[in-house]
Amino acid sequence: MDQYESVLKRLEKTAIEYTNIAPENGQFLSILIQSIKAKNVLEVGTSNGYSTIWLAAALKMTGGKLITIEFDPKRADEAFSHLTEVGLDSIVNIRVGNALDEIPKCKETFDLVFLDAQKDEYKQYLDLVLPDIRKGGLIIADDTVTMRDEMPDYVDYVFNTSTLNSVDIPLDDGIILSYKII
Repeated sequence: MDQYESVLKRLEKTAIEYTNIAPENGQFLSILIQSIKAKNVLEVGTSNGYSTIWLAAALKMTGGKLITIEFDPKRADEAFSHLTEVGLDSIVNIRVGNALDEIPKCKETFDLVFLDAQKDEYKQYLDLVLPDIRKGGLIIADDTVTMRDEMPDYVDYVFNTSTLNSVDIPLDDGIILSYKII
């Protein structure tokens, strides 16, 4: 991650404005991607590309690709600029639009999905993408402690379905890590 450090440090200064993940969350995502040797990853909620850089850098090591979805065209442009600056733009496909419209257009089988967008839509995102996540794939939902009351249907589902094995991880604003069993 050394070659990306200056851009990541610069973007960390805008973390509150862009509601970016914490650096330890980025490191956690990177470790997960490398551990499962992920090749196809979906990120829902690009913002200015901070988490996208973490994901793409890990995927560069595994030979993988990232699809990231951002609703705001201005933020998508900023993310693209940051990815280009660190040389990761060829690994990432930024799609601009509503995730509920964009997820069904994805034809890949995903190894890992990272949810960090509209919290009250997490369950809808999961419903759309779950059939396209491989057995043994991972779903990471962000802000699951601080904004848990905005995603009650998601939380209820991931902890009460036989399809997923889920755990709360008290990292920064909270993460729910789910493993697709079947």
